[in-house]
Amino acid sequence: MALALASCSAPADGVHTLHVISTNDVHGAWFDSTYVDGNIRNNIFAVNHYVDSIRNEVGEENLLLIDGGDCLQGDNAPYYFNYIATDEPHLFPRIAGYMGYDVVCVGNHDIETGHTVYDRVRRDLTVPYLAGNAVKADGSPYFDSRTVIERQGLKFLILGYTNANIRNWLSPELWSGMSFLSLTRCVQADGDRAVAEIKPDAVIVAVHSGTGKGNGRELENQGLDLFRSLKGVDALICAHDHRTFVECDGRKCLVNGGSHCRNVGHITLNLKVKNGDVASKNVNAEIVPVDALKVDKK
Repeated sequence: MALALASCSAPADGVHTLHVISTNDVHGAWFDSTYVDGNIRNNIFAVNHYVDSIRNEVGEENLLLIDGGDCLQGDNAPYYFNYIATDEPHLFPRIAGYMGYDVVCVGNHDIETGHTVYDRVRRDLTVPYLAGNAVKADGSPYFDSRTVIERQGLKFLILGYTNANIRNWLSPELWSGMSFLSLTRCVQADGDRAVAEIKPDAVIVAVHSGTGKGNGRELENQGLDLFRSLKGVDALICAHDHRTFVECDGRKCLVNGGSHCRNVGHITLNLKVKNGDVASKNVNAEIVPVDALKVDKK
């Protein structure tokens, strides 16, 4: 029986393709209304129309949906649920559950809402809320730091982080009980420990940090710094600076989808399995424009 169970859980030989769709810096653009002029704008349910189209094409088992942070601040709807409708379930966790997000990262504007808001959202979310570099006094993470998701018999390790520069923007009471580590100091070490423990088939890192210039001098924009230094990572998702960006180096890809649901990042991971083990990988990435008029009306 043990051998039979092992054989069922092992990936089948052949090429397995995983689609990783990323959003970031949505800033509460949950609905298509501009509230005052009757115009239509990009929104999270237009993103969901695209996500569902890919799910229908490739199958739910072959897709991951990840958000890179800044979900809870920036528009009328989140303000209402953050500070007015505090006696009913917050809307963002309900949206994340409906859309089938697998992971959500913490952004600096999420921390800006204050403990009452983001602690409430963390309790309500049914998926990991990641910020591995937001650490308590004992060095342990305040939020979740990683998760493992199994698809097609393969294990995908996802590490998530928030912006390292938060203490220089926000009042201390907003982030009491935590401090923020530089990503270039902790991501590789965290990944190495997790890989040794979990032995994943692929590693995805999602950071609420801007793409930056890759010069090692911008604490708030460490994306290219990570991309050029990280080893053993297959995909890197950036956020924060609202700048669309894609770069691949033959071993891994970086993608930053911009902001406000205008685009999404779409990473395609191809893993060739031979005799039950991953023999080779190929990764590609692109920025996909979101059509505001194609909306999940349900």
